[in-house]
Amino acid sequence: MMAHFQLSQFHLLYFLMAALLEHKVAMRRPCEKLHELNISCVQHNNMSISCLTTTYPLESLMVKLRKNNPVKDILIYPDISPASEHQRWSVRKHAGNVTLGLKDVRLSDEGLYECQVYKDQDCLDATRFILTVKECKTLDPVSAVSGSAVLLPCSEHPQRNTADQVTWKVIEGHESTDITQYRSSSKTSSSTEKLSKPLYERAKQLENGSLLIRDAVKADEQWYQCRVNEKTCCKVKLLIKETTLHSLTTFSTAQLDPSTPSESPVGLLKGNSAALVSMITNLTVVVMATITCVILYFKTRSNKINSQIELNCKSFVCYSEMSGGFDIPLCDQPN
Repeated sequence: MMAHFQLSQFHLLYFLMAALLEHKVAMRRPCEKLHELNISCVQHNNMSISCLTTTYPLESLMVKLRKNNPVKDILIYPDISPASEHQRWSVRKHAGNVTLGLKDVRLSDEGLYECQVYKDQDCLDATRFILTVKECKTLDPVSAVSGSAVLLPCSEHPQRNTADQVTWKVIEGHESTDITQYRSSSKTSSSTEKLSKPLYERAKQLENGSLLIRDAVKADEQWYQCRVNEKTCCKVKLLIKETTLHSLTTFSTAQLDPSTPSESPVGLLKGNSAALVSMITNLTVVVMATITCVILYFKTRSNKINSQIELNCKSFVCYSEMSGGFDIPLCDQPN
C-alpha cells in the first residue's frame, strides 16, 4: 500500500513538473529570427546542425526541436522526462555553437523540423530545416571502353581486403536485381559488337568488395548498387564507350586481386585478344603497304638513272676503230 502511494506521488510530481514546463514554454515570446536550411544525409550515417552561435553556457539555455506535418515535439533540452522518446537525438555546445545531433539516420526521419533556442523568456534564434534522407551515396561515374575490363568500387576509399558482407545489384528504373541473377533485357547496340556472355558470368566480386566486369558491352551501361553489411550503401554509374576503326583499345588499369592469376594484367589482355589481333593485323597491312611503295619508288628511280647514263654515252663520246679491235676515245665533245 505504501509503495503504491509513493509511486502515485512520483507520477503526480512528474505531471506537475511537465505542466509547469509546458506553461513556461507557452509564456515564452515567439522567435523573430528564422533561418531556413536544406540538409541531405545518407541513411545509417550521423548528421548535425548548428542552431545558434552564442556565448551563453548551454546549461542556461532551453533548446526545443519540433517536427512539423504532423506537429510533434522531438526533444526539449533539458529534458525532464525519465526516458526520452528519441534517444538518437542529442544537444551539445562546441566552439560556441549550439548543435543538434542525430545518430543512425533513417528514412523515417525525413521531414520539416524547427529548432528554437531560448534564454529565459526570450527566443534567441530559430532554425527551420528540411531533412532529406538518401538510401545510397552516389560515387563518381566509371568509364570503360567496349571489350575491356572495368572495376567498380564499393566505397570512396576501398580497402585491400574486407571481411564484411558485400552484395552488388543492378538498378533498372525503380527495380534492383542481384548481380548473380541479372539477365540483361538490352540487345547489342551495333552489328560490330559480338554477342557476349551474360553479365553474371563476366562479373566477379574481389576481396576488397569491388566488382570486376570483363569484356564490357554497351548493355552493361547501368547503375550498380553496393551494400556492406546491409547498412552502408553506395551506387555508381558505368559508362561504356564503343571502339572505332581509328581508335586503339584501352585497357583498364584497375586494382586487382593479386592472389588470383586470372586477375593479372596478362589475364585482362587474354580477355581482349580479339581486339588486340585486329589491331595488329591492321598495323601489319599498313607497314607492308608502306614498304612496298618505298621499294617501287627506288626501283623506278634507279631505272631512270641508268637510262640517262646510256643516253649521255651515245651523245658525248666518240670512238674510232683501231687495228686490233680496240675502241679508244678520241674526243670528249662532239664536233
